[in-house]
Amino acid sequence: MPTQISEHISRDLAELVRLERRAFAAKLRMARALLGWSQSELGFRIGLTQRAIHKLEQGETEPRRTTVRAIEQLWASEGIEFEDLADGGFRTSVCPALFDQPLTVQARRRRTARIQLGVTAIGRHAPAGRG
Repeated sequence: MPTQISEHISRDLAELVRLERRAFAAKLRMARALLGWSQSELGFRIGLTQRAIHKLEQGETEPRRTTVRAIEQLWASEGIEFEDLADGGFRTSVCPALFDQPLTVQARRRRTARIQLGVTAIGRHAPAGRG
């Protein structure tokens, strides 16, 4: 019996880690979209490569604690806060001043493309304008 309990706990723990990694990946993509930054720009600001940011955003790798702290500090300095919810989801708060910041030409193009694809500021997808 102890082996079965141990295997069950291990599966539950592995699932919890997977869900936390996916939630962090979603936060990372959402914050980057709000800021209008490329993966390279985010990586430059926290000392990671574009490839490392890509892997984090895909949930492929478990971020180091120092990386998580650096990213969370960056979010706070830019006016983005995430609140983890009991059901495993999260809530986002964005400082209104963030929307007053001028965008670079590339960021403006990316934001326009996201709007055309139906991605909103709260990370949900609006229906694309199909017939």
